[in-house]
Amino acid sequence: MALSFLTSADLSIDVVVTCDKEVMATSEQRKDYLADGDLDSLGEVGSNATRFTLKALSPAEREEAEVRAGAYSRSELGRMLWIEAPGDSSDRARWHHGLSDDERVAMADYQAYLSRVYVEMVRSSLTHIGGEEGSIDQVNLIRPDSDRLVVMSELVLHIQRISLLGAEGK
Repeated sequence: MALSFLTSADLSIDVVVTCDKEVMATSEQRKDYLADGDLDSLGEVGSNATRFTLKALSPAEREEAEVRAGAYSRSELGRMLWIEAPGDSSDRARWHHGLSDDERVAMADYQAYLSRVYVEMVRSSLTHIGGEEGSIDQVNLIRPDSDRLVVMSELVLHIQRISLLGAEGK
C-alpha cells in the first residue's frame, strides 16, 4: 500500500528530553531515541526525569495549529529560501550573507512563523508534565533558554512522529 493512514488521533505517549540531567546517554543513544522514540534505546533515565505526555494531533488539529501561527500570512519567499538554504552551517552562513535585505527579512519572517507553529503544536499536544496537567506556559518557564529550546524542538519531533505515519505505520 502506497498511502499511510493515521490509525488513531487518540494515541498519547510519555517522553523525556535529552537535555534532562536525569538522562545519561551517549550521543548515539540520544540520536536513536529521537529517531524512534523508544525510551529503552535512550540509556539510563533516572526516576526524577521529567516526563512529558503528548497526544497525537489529527490532520485537522495540525492545520489549526498552522493557521493560528499565521499560515495564510507567512512569507512564501522566506519558505522558498528556507528550503533552498544549504545544510552545512558554514555554507549556510556564506549563502545567507549573500542574500538581499528583503530576502533576509523574508527568511527571518518564515523562521518566526515556524517557531510559532512549533509553539502551537506543543500547545495542542502537551497534556501533562510530570504527571500533572501541563501547558506551553510551563515549557516557556524552563531555564536556561538553551534547555527550553531543546525541549521545544524535541517535543515537536515527538509530536510529528506520533501524528504523522511513516511508510511502516504505527
